[in-house]
Amino acid sequence: MRRARLQDYNLLVACPRDREKAAISEIRYFIGDLLADSELKISRTPVSGLLACRTSLNPFEVIHQLKEFAIENPYQFRFAIRFTPLEECVNSEITSIVEATQRLLPKISEEESFRVTVKRRHTELENMDVVTAVAAVIPRKVNLSDPDKTVLVEIVGEWTGLSVLDEKIDILSIMTMRDDMY
Repeated sequence: MRRARLQDYNLLVACPRDREKAAISEIRYFIGDLLADSELKISRTPVSGLLACRTSLNPFEVIHQLKEFAIENPYQFRFAIRFTPLEECVNSEITSIVEATQRLLPKISEEESFRVTVKRRHTELENMDVVTAVAAVIPRKVNLSDPDKTVLVEIVGEWTGLSVLDEKIDILSIMTMRDDMY
């Protein structure tokens, strides 16, 4: 399996630890076969239980289509259990993360509120340092409890993926879906 370059990633998929091989098979089935993405690339990350993917399709559309499939077939998703879109992929340096945030800023309208969510793994960057730097370049109202948009910063060692999204609709979490069903 090839190692993807930073700019190659546009989807992050979580799975149970040490179940990456089974999750890769599911991702190939869901995105490669069901959604007909013949150019799908999947890479392991340095983090157990976390895969980085490159789909030739719009990652937000992939998640929305998988969500529709999961509503009808939630137990088809046994290993690939959380899908998160990535819009920017940069080196894990505060300046690069801030520059990527500025490129994504048009996705938050002036009337919308936001919050910054940082998930970090294998890094010495501190959550609050990243939150403070990112929030400083977003001239919008902050709402920590119910924001219109979330600036998601996923730090995975030397690379960081960023997205501006609505967490309720733009992330597919199979465990949350199953909890909501019962």
